Formats: sequence, C-alpha cells, structure tokens
Amino acid sequence: MSVTGTYPPLGLDASRLEASRDDALLHVIVSLSVVALTVSAFAVWTPFGIAATFLLTLIVANAMPAGVPVLIICAFLYQNLIVTWYTPYIPDNDTFDALRGTNFVILMTAFCIFLAASFQQRVRALELRFWLLLSIVLCGTICFYLALGIVHGQPKDAVVYFRNTITPLACFHIAVLAASLYPVDLRKSMFWLGAGAIIYGYVELTFTMDFLSLFHGDLYIQRNIARQIETGVWEKSLKETGFVFRGLQDVMTTTFFNTPFFNDILPSVFRIGGPNFHSISYAYALSTISAWLLFRGRWLLPIAALPLLLVIGSKGATFLLLIALAMRIIYRPSRARLTLAAVLALAAIWTTAAIAYGATHGDYHVLGLMAGLRDFMANPLGQGLGFGGNLSSTSLNLSWATAQAEGVASVPVESAVGVMLYQMGVGSFVFFGFLAALAVATRRRLIDTGDPDFLFAFVGIVTISANAVLQEEAFYSPLALSFCLLLVGVSLGTHRREVATARTSQQT
Repeated sequence: MSVTGTYPPLGLDASRLEASRDDALLHVIVSLSVVALTVSAFAVWTPFGIAATFLLTLIVANAMPAGVPVLIICAFLYQNLIVTWYTPYIPDNDTFDALRGTNFVILMTAFCIFLAASFQQRVRALELRFWLLLSIVLCGTICFYLALGIVHGQPKDAVVYFRNTITPLACFHIAVLAASLYPVDLRKSMFWLGAGAIIYGYVELTFTMDFLSLFHGDLYIQRNIARQIETGVWEKSLKETGFVFRGLQDVMTTTFFNTPFFNDILPSVFRIGGPNFHSISYAYALSTISAWLLFRGRWLLPIAALPLLLVIGSKGATFLLLIALAMRIIYRPSRARLTLAAVLALAAIWTTAAIAYGATHGDYHVLGLMAGLRDFMANPLGQGLGFGGNLSSTSLNLSWATAQAEGVASVPVESAVGVMLYQMGVGSFVFFGFLAALAVATRRRLIDTGDPDFLFAFVGIVTISANAVLQEEAFYSPLALSFCLLLVGVSLGTHRREVATARTSQQT
C-alpha cells in the first residue's frame, strides 16, 4: 500500500505553496466530515465502523495526503462531540467505547499507510533514515511489551496502554513523512480549529449543563460516572476522603485552578471538558494550539485561551503555555542557545519543586512516581503494558491512605514516567531516547535556521516531558504529547522537504 496523492512531492513552486494555503478550508471540512461519518458507521455496527473508517482514511490518505495531519487533529479534538449525539441510543459500554475508539482506528490506518510508504524510493532521497529506523525500533519495542502484557495480565488493559503508548509515535511518523513529501500548511487550520475549541469552552463555561444537554453531552458524562459507580470509585472516595457523591454537578465543579488554596477566596467553578469531554486533554489542546500560534506571531487566541486554562486547573498545561509566552518574548535568533537553556532550567526547577512539595504533603503523583522507580529497580525488564496506571484494572484496589502512610503507592499511577518504567522497564529508555533525540534535533534546527517552529518543538517536548514525571496525561493523552509530536513532525518534515527541493534546484 502506498501514498500516491495529487501533489508533487518535490520541486514545488510559489503558486503551489499559495494554493496549498487555500486548501486549508477543504482539509478542515473533509476531516470533520470523515470523523462524523466514521463515528456514525461505528454506531450502526462495530465491524462496519472499522471497515468504513479504514476505507475512508485510506481514501483521504491517497487523495489528500497533506490533509491527514488535520484529520488526526479533528479526530482527537472533536470526535467525542459527535459521539454525544448517539449516546442515548448506545445499548452498552462496549459499543460506547467502540465509538470513542474511532480516532484510534483512523490514526492506525494512516500510520500503516505511511509506514508502508516509508520504503518507497522517493523517501530515501529525503534523508529520513534515522527517524524511520528509530520509529520502527520503538514500534517493535512497544509491540513486544504489548505481547508481554497480554500474556501476563488483562488483554484489555494491555490494549488500552498500547493505544496510549504508540499514539505519539504514530503521530510523529505520519506528520514527518507527510510534510517531507507534500506541502503541509497548518496555519489556517490550526487557527480555525483552535478558535472553535476556545469558543466552545466559553459557551460551556457560561451555560454549563444547559448547553451540554442540547446535544446529550450531559448523558455522555453520566454514562462515564455510572461506570465509575459500578466499579466502586465513589464508594472508595467516601471511605478515604469523606466526599459524598450527590450528582453530576459535584463531579463538574471544582475549586479555582483545582487547588484548595483558593477555597476561601474564590467561588467554585464549572470544570469544562471541551469538545473532547476530558478536562486535562482539553487543557493540553488549548495550550499546544496557543503555543504553536504564539511562535507564528498570533497573540489573540493564546490570550483568550489562558482564562480557560485557569478554570480547568491543569497546572502542566498552563505551565506549557506560560513557558511558551516567556520564550516568545525573550527569544532572539542571536540568543537562541540562552533561550533553550532557559527552557531546560525552568523545566528542571518546575519538576524538582513539584516533587519536593509533593513528597512532604503525601501527593498522589509523587507516591505513584516512587512506586514506578521502586518496581523498576526490582524488575528492570518490565511487567508489560497494562500493569499499573490510572486506566488499568490493576490499580482499582489501590489505597491512598496506606500509600501516604508508607510513602509509596502499591502500584505506579498518576506519573507517566513511573508507569512507563513499570510497564516497559529498560524498553522505556527507547521511548525516552526518542524524545531526547527529537529535542536535540529541534535545538540544532533552531540554531541553524532561526525558525521559531523549532522553538515551539523544543519547548513542547521539554515541558511535556517534565510534566510527565508527575502527570500521566502528559504522555498518554492524545492531545498532549501526541498532538505536540504531530506538529513537531510537520516542522521537521517541512524543513527536510525544503532542503531536498533546494538541492534539486541547484543540481538542475
């Protein structure tokens, strides 16, 4: 299977680049339509949904390959908004999960298509061998630990963490190859999708449940809560914290910036979930889009997104945007190295301070990290995907009272780094090395070219990796690291295509 497409991969002229900007509206419309159609197909029958999603993604990848990154962004950000319309008609949780898994089928179909295209002759001229080989090695490592998790644990848990672990790799591989072969211009697409997400957030914050009930969003949330009730989450919370679950509003209300410091100063706020119906993921989507636009010279949307981030209360996502704001202000090409050093220093200070504070206050995230380090030392090979982590059945019986008394959780949770060390052992260093290689590559490109796209890439990789030390969503949410690496891949691929184009022009 190959990616053919209608765009010439090399030797693009100015008129072609101008026309590619006009394709942005087409890419967004087609992408949203494909997401709506594929979710609808899953609502009819799961096997039909899988087949239809595969076929539609294959058509888009061949007819409009430069639009595949936009398709993935739309699937991550807006899919669950479409799922809500079908919520009253979904008979069981398995079907409900199948609808929400549509974006993963889209992603993996595109990944397989572009992975096959990696072996084409024209790709070899782009000097992507290092990244392609590293992607294959990392993919093989993840698959090995998937098999280990299936054999030794619960297959469903292993598949859930396989999805979360391979998604960043798939996003990067698709983006770097698509942008290397075709002109991928995300400026207008990112602005429109970001504006839509921000407007949605303010409307949700203003009208709360009245707004969500217009398209069954309240029923979507209730289904998630019902599952938590069935598994004893709220009963466990009552025993450990004394919190009494009374209704939907209790779940959707939180203190300002999600911290008790403001309890006596500011009123509680409605914790918005965005069009993807997950607060932390939505916060990362806002901060990633805002940071990317900032380094493109757009200030309006990032400033508009900041109050929403404060309401959601995701400290990691807010940290990403604040670092981006600071670096955007101080960055000059003549002091690129100083700017990059500042990013590393601030990330190190942020992580160290969070661990130090959490260790003295019995913070769950620190306790989960300590468990990951302990279990990695006990078994460096790793347990396999699906063991530990917030989404695994192995953590359902975890007692935080006992963990705080002992200074360590019984299984790694809350920390992406701790969970990954526990699941993949020494194999996790392939993943960490992949991120380090990307950070080094984007640093070099920034110093060589002065292109602020690479400053975004460096800031995103470093800050999200720092957040992952104490936050599981930083690595495992599709709208956090995966979204960031999609944009990083576009920047690196575009640079490689331009270099190849210039070399071809010189030879002719």
